[in-house]
Amino acid sequence: MTYNEETAYYRMINHLIAVHDFTFVRANEDLRVCWLERKRNGIVQMVRLTSRTFAWANHLKRDILRAASDIQQMTKGIFAKKVQIHNVYFGDQGPADEWSKLKKPMIIKSRRPIPMQTYYLDRDTYQSEMEKLFRHLKLSDSVSLVSVEEDSEQKLEMEKSRLRSLLVQQQQADQAVFHRKKPLLVYVLIGISLLLFLLEVLLGGSTNSAVLIELGAKYNPLILAENQWWRIITSMFLHIGALHLMTNMLSLYYLGTLTEQVFGHRRFFIVFLLGGVIGGLASFAFSQNLSAGASGAIFGLFGALLYFGTVYPKLFWRTIGNGLIVILLINLVISFAASHVIDVYAHIGGLIGGFASALLVGLPGKKMLIARVGGAVLSLVLIAGLIVYGLLGPVNTALHEGLKAEAAYKQGDYQMVIQHATDALDKGSSDAARLPLFYRGLAYSQTGELEKAIQDYDRLVRLTPEDSAVHYNLARILQLNGQEEESLQHAQRAAELETSNKQYQQLVQELSQ
Repeated sequence: MTYNEETAYYRMINHLIAVHDFTFVRANEDLRVCWLERKRNGIVQMVRLTSRTFAWANHLKRDILRAASDIQQMTKGIFAKKVQIHNVYFGDQGPADEWSKLKKPMIIKSRRPIPMQTYYLDRDTYQSEMEKLFRHLKLSDSVSLVSVEEDSEQKLEMEKSRLRSLLVQQQQADQAVFHRKKPLLVYVLIGISLLLFLLEVLLGGSTNSAVLIELGAKYNPLILAENQWWRIITSMFLHIGALHLMTNMLSLYYLGTLTEQVFGHRRFFIVFLLGGVIGGLASFAFSQNLSAGASGAIFGLFGALLYFGTVYPKLFWRTIGNGLIVILLINLVISFAASHVIDVYAHIGGLIGGFASALLVGLPGKKMLIARVGGAVLSLVLIAGLIVYGLLGPVNTALHEGLKAEAAYKQGDYQMVIQHATDALDKGSSDAARLPLFYRGLAYSQTGELEKAIQDYDRLVRLTPEDSAVHYNLARILQLNGQEEESLQHAQRAAELETSNKQYQQLVQELSQ
């Protein structure tokens, strides 16, 4: 009986993959260096196996340092709390000179310190080194590394063939998960968004609030006053400006094609729709701002891919995991940093909603009935909870009072306007102040309290400097108060903002005489 290092090398790789659930990470072209990985209890175990005999210790040292350098690069994106490296050599015999110091564990400097243990299996040490390796990996069995001399070539080819077969099976299995269906619906969704953007431009511009409201943007006053809940869905396909459209469509293309390939057409559509709906409801519940865009649904795709990572953790981290997490974190940081122009509530709601809806629909080939029931319950709780909070929470409670003020103004009950508007301003934040300030200022002007009206509209101009109606109303109030110079400034600004409005032009001419 003799020891054949090549046969032992391939047999060890095959054993770790087939029996102990290690996964192939990478190998060089001739398969003489192979990396395997396994994650257990938050610990990533990486095994580097090399089939090579080193004649001298300095040659072995250089290869160990090369391995350390490779590990620094490979572990940059690993988020596990602990990483262990096992560097295993299979040689016919050990180096001729003294090399025992190289067996000692070393610490690799990376994002966090990484311990690396070196093992050298040769004809004299293979049994003891193999047992030490298995003990450190916490594997209870062992693998025979002995081959018969006369049929060692046959055994070697058999082990090589077995490894190639395992690698092909793993590659095919990975491809099957990521290519279940060719993307189709993602192109339909992009096409709908592009057509609606063109319609926005033709009707007056994608940044025109009136156009956005007319086409179905999320607008809380109409959702509350006229139960136009369909706006939660239609707003997903409208965009505010060409940059908004471009960034969302690029994100939808890259994330959407991947998600549709993984989940299939039907599941992808449900995830996209439910993620967008839950994101829209979160925006309704926590923000009174006019909003539109597919970003809530796009964050839903992030959530769905995170769910995919819980079902296929090894495949997730070996392929898309690290990149996806980094991109998601960047997008969240941007969302919070620019929350004054970005609907961060829709993003967070979409992310959670996408995870819940992915839990609901599940992944192809995975029954997981309990998980799917949990996803259904979670989705319903999110939808119902956001609707209830949206109706009763501070943002829309103030808006309710503002809508009452609007109704009272149309009826000519100016004291009731002032009462409801004041209640709205006391209950709401500055985001909810536009409507009550608008009508309270008009009510004050009707009751002759012009200074109070001017104060409300001065505040309103600061909140909505691009609103032509606000400038026009302030110009009228200032005119009534005898402040014609200031009145002309605001009339001119209203006419600049809305050049087609003849009423604004007439006021400018009247004040200029």
